[in-house]
This record gives sequence, C-alpha cells and structure tokens, in this order.
Amino acid sequence: MCMKAKGKVFVAVPAAVVLALAPCPAAGADDPSATPSPLPTQAYATIEAEKQLNVGSAAQSADVSWMFWDGGAQVPVPMNDTLVIDARDLTGIAGVAVDDPRCKADGQVITCVNSDATQSRSVHFTVRADADARLGDSGTIKYTLTADKATGATANAKVVVGIPNLVVGKVPDVSHAKIGSRVALPLQLRNTGDLATDRRVMVRWESEGGLAFDRKFSNCTYGEGDDAVEPGGHASVTCIFTAPVPALATVELSSPLTATVGKRVLNAVTDYSVTLLRPNVQPGGGSERGTGPALTLVPASGSGSGFETGAKGQFTVSADNSADLAATATAKPGRKAGEWTLELHAVNQGPASVYSITGKAVALIDVVLPKGTVATGNAFEEDEDTPYGQCLLRVSNTRTAPFEAGHRHYVCPVPFGVAAGKSQLFVLWGKTTKGYDGAKGTATVRPGPAGIPLHDPDASDDSVTFAFDASATPTATASSDGILAATGAGRTALIATAAGCAALLGGAVFVVRRRRRSH
Repeated sequence: MCMKAKGKVFVAVPAAVVLALAPCPAAGADDPSATPSPLPTQAYATIEAEKQLNVGSAAQSADVSWMFWDGGAQVPVPMNDTLVIDARDLTGIAGVAVDDPRCKADGQVITCVNSDATQSRSVHFTVRADADARLGDSGTIKYTLTADKATGATANAKVVVGIPNLVVGKVPDVSHAKIGSRVALPLQLRNTGDLATDRRVMVRWESEGGLAFDRKFSNCTYGEGDDAVEPGGHASVTCIFTAPVPALATVELSSPLTATVGKRVLNAVTDYSVTLLRPNVQPGGGSERGTGPALTLVPASGSGSGFETGAKGQFTVSADNSADLAATATAKPGRKAGEWTLELHAVNQGPASVYSITGKAVALIDVVLPKGTVATGNAFEEDEDTPYGQCLLRVSNTRTAPFEAGHRHYVCPVPFGVAAGKSQLFVLWGKTTKGYDGAKGTATVRPGPAGIPLHDPDASDDSVTFAFDASATPTATASSDGILAATGAGRTALIATAAGCAALLGGAVFVVRRRRRSH
C-alpha cells in the first residue's frame, strides 16, 4: 500500500508492485527458490521530482514530493519525515530558495522536517541562475529522505543554465479541397529560448472530421478512434525527434505531413503542438508505426506563414462538400387527453459530416408550437454515440433563455455536430387548451452560431409542419403513478413517463444519460 497523502491514508499499490511483492507459486517441493519472499517490516520510501531543471535569471518553480508504501504488509505509519535538499554542487551556477516554515537553510543545504504525519509530503521551491553563470553551466541537486519506521531514499536533479522554448509555426487553412485529394501540411518550429534543446522533441497532430493521414514515417506513430460526432472520425500523428534545435533557430519538417480528404469531410479541424519530453516519459500516441524513412527537422528554407505565440496551433481543411440537414417532427398522444409528446430530429442526410470548430452549435431547430398549445417539459438525451442538445426558450432573434414551460417558441441547438446519416433527437412535452382547433406548428433547421457553411443542396426539407390530434387516444405506456408499464420499458416509455412527471410538476427538464463505452 502507498502512504502519500496527509494523515494515515493508505492507497492501493499498482498491480505490478503488488505482484512483485507477493509470494511466487512453488516451483517444486525441493526448490529453494520456491520459498516466498517475506513481507516488508517497514514502509519503503520513494522520491518524485523532475530529473532536469532549466533555469534563467527569473526564479523557476520546482517541486519535490515523497511517498511510502508497504506492499500490503500494514506496517506502522512513518513519522518525522526529513527531506534534505543539497544544492552545494550549484555554487556559482544557481541558487535554491524555499519559503516553507518546515524548512531551514544552512547555506545551500535546506532541511525540511514533518513533525506530524498529517503534514504534506511535498516541498515547493525556486531555482534561479547566478548572475555570473554561463549558458550551459550545470550542476546537481541531491535529495535525501529519511523517516522513522521507513527506509530512506535518494534522488538527483540536473540543473542547467539556459531555457529552450519551442513555438509552432502557423499552418494555413486549406479551402476547396477535393474529396479524395491529398493535402500537404508543412510545419516550422522556432526555438525562441537561449539554449539549444537537450530533450526529445515531440510534435503531435490531433484531427477530427475525416482526414486520413499517410502513415509513412518510421519515427511517427499513427492512431484513429471515435469522437463526439461519429465513430472513426478522430485521427492522430505523434512524431519524436532527438536532434537538438539550436537557440534562436528555425527548423521545419524534412517532408510535409500529408493527409487524404475523406468522403465525409466538410470542415476537418486539426490541433497541433510541440513538447519537450522529460526524461523517461513515454510520449503515448497511436499504436501503429510508419513504415518509411524517419521524418527529421531541417533548417527552414523559407519564412513560412508566421508563428503562433506558443506551442499550440490549429488549422482547418474545408472540402468542396455539402451537408443536407433536414427537420422532422412527430407528434404523439400523451398520458392523458390533451397532452402530447413532440419528437424533433435534426437529420444530416449527407454526404458530409458536420463538426463544430469553436464549440458553438453547428445547427439548431427553431420550433413554433401551434396556437392553443404550450410546452410543459423538455428532455435531452446523451447517447453513447451522439450527445443530444436541450431546447431553450427563444426570447428574441439574438437571445435565448433556459427552458421554461408555458411558451410556444423554442430553439433546440445541435451542440457538437452531426455525422452523415445520423440525427439529433429533441423531445418536448405539452398540452392543448380547450380552444385548440388543430392549428399547425413548424420546426425549421437553421445554421447555428458556429457559422459553418453547410452548402445545403436541398432547402425543401429544412422545414416541416405538424399538428396535434385532440381526439387521439392517450398512450398507456406509463401508469398514472409514474411507474413504467411492463411492456413499455424502452426509451419511448421512459419519455412518456417523464412527460407525465413534467405535467405534474408544471414544467421540467428531464435528463437521460447513458453510459459511454470505453474505447
């Protein structure tokens, strides 16, 4: 077990550690190696700290923490933790400062003591380069941990004067890309720091919307997966470079990244970033490695398209494609006479899928209920494949408000996007008045505030009318006490039951959340 948090908090150790400490199965009755390893009699200590710190004239923050574990032996909790930060090797290079009442400094040696087991097992400190230090000078901080009823531990951190800082170049957006064509995605990096990079450089692209990256570089891994809009819509590329990037140098990919514009692409959005990896850190990324030569960083041959202010950027590939969004409306009798359920769909009839770039709704259904009717409730469902938006009260052409019962005009936004061949469901419940004469309402799908051009080829299916049959027989899928009938345990029955509840409560928003699969 681990003991890291304040107080006597025991946390299960990783399975690999438990297996290492557990007795092994007997190899044979006469085999001396079959003797089980004894359980520990005291807690083992470990130290967690950065293995390298780059410092400059400004104070750089750093942290060191420690923990204890006992492999499930339930040993006594360690007491009087003492951490020594020995920075004497940094003389003439950098200085260490700690502002912590537990710590006392004796020159470049700082001793921090936990007199109570409930105290935090971490220390925050700063490191600043000396005024006379030269770029590239380096030294070592040594950490030593001791405690009563526990083993000790040591760790080191290399301190280097100078800070490399990589920023990414801007990648121009691509417009009017042809379906099936291949687009080139060049990238420049610039080291704006005062020291060459001395760690692995990781560049990563994460794309949604249907781009298919060519898998041709041996130092890159490629991945694909599901996203919020459709299965298989996510793609990633992660490349690792080991050669240093000199201070103030500008480099570029030896060959542009390339990708094919898939048949579902309308506006594919790609985020990209550069990271200096810490020692021993695994980069992650996709599971499939490229089969061609390695991609490298070479001196930039041109000025490029400018640079971002940091390590992240984004570009969009817009294709000559279209998405035909259509509205559908289905009115059904409610639990009692005069009550109704209205199911609305924003249907994407393709051929392209629609993604939100900014997080704003890509489309919305503008619904006006018939005269003589009002809404009493609203449900929105988060399905494992597509999240469904809720309906909002329309206040004006530019304003909405949270759902409120008793009105006729609502707006139902599609929050993330909708895949080709898929739809978004919205549900309203309501009631008719005694004077309802069969008048019709309208549901119209409109472009959303995301401002994505849909190039909708068929406007005839953007709007639909509906009416409520005042003489229809009420549904029996739910009993009057709100409990589902035995034959109506599906989604429709659940919605009908919720509609009854909304009527009883005078208007409500009912939320259904289904568990998402782990991919």
